[in-house]
Amino acid sequence: MASNRQGYVFAGAESGGFFRKPIGNGAEWENVTAGLPRAAAVRAIAMHPQDPSTIFVGTQNGPFRSRDGGAKFERLDFADNYMVGWSFEFDPHNPDIVYFGTSPAQVYRSENGGDSWDSLGLNQGSDVVTMDFPTRLIAMAVDQADSNLIYAALEVGGVVRSRDGGQTWQDCKAGMAPDEGKLDMHGIVTSPSTPGNVYITTRPGPFTSDDQGDSWEFVDMSGVSPITYTREMKLAPNDPNTLYVAMGRAAVSHAGALWRTRDLMGTWERLDHGFEAHSTMMSVDVNRSHPEQIFCATRVGEVFGTLDDGTTWTAYPLPEHTREIRTVACG
Repeated sequence: MASNRQGYVFAGAESGGFFRKPIGNGAEWENVTAGLPRAAAVRAIAMHPQDPSTIFVGTQNGPFRSRDGGAKFERLDFADNYMVGWSFEFDPHNPDIVYFGTSPAQVYRSENGGDSWDSLGLNQGSDVVTMDFPTRLIAMAVDQADSNLIYAALEVGGVVRSRDGGQTWQDCKAGMAPDEGKLDMHGIVTSPSTPGNVYITTRPGPFTSDDQGDSWEFVDMSGVSPITYTREMKLAPNDPNTLYVAMGRAAVSHAGALWRTRDLMGTWERLDHGFEAHSTMMSVDVNRSHPEQIFCATRVGEVFGTLDDGTTWTAYPLPEHTREIRTVACG
């Protein structure tokens, strides 16, 4: 990748669609519509781990792909176009293998970089909570040491696990059910420094597992943070022990925060200094090529970015009509 390549920050909204903006200059947000569904609702954005010009978005009509940094998109060979996209995950050893999570909760896999997709099915288990929306497969994680070991986080239904590359699935939420809050998943991560360990974010806060999800330990953040509702979580691209967690007071609230742990949830530091979030922080991302660049977004359209690892921050508000922000990405 050329060192002078222009980087972008991207944002996806249920009301407003897909936006991009160059990193490091004062340009306005561009609302990209080329190739996307009419009135696109974008709830998931994933950048190819080796080619940042290739971007996937999850829409109300399945997955779409851009090969030019998000300037335009193409509809992919995806049969179930009524499925709503909520998450993507790349195989850590082969980025041509891409997983796509939907609502109603199902898992799809592409083995050719998104050109075509196959349904893997999904056993949601018996503890799914009936909500006023279909169950969402809101996040996935592939174990860094074993690509056959896959975790899927359900909103609202806990965690399910596959040990055979997604062919079969089992519950792994012992100790969480029937508590609706603990079953309300928002993020799931594995780290190459701790094979077999899993880290999740839920309504009451984070949990960790050191036995592939057979048991879970609650991480009580109430002693360090006045708000404990945890949303999206990302692993730092340059440090397998560092996690970033977006937080709020509730799913819909007037408070948001961004926290970082450098020891996999042992200790914490708050990063959102110098700005005030007026809504729940929904999403966070770290630039693979420049990990000192971090961006986060709140539910009501506030986007904040730092180019110096959190020392200083700049606000990049999305257009006023944009609401229900679900995802942010950068690179």
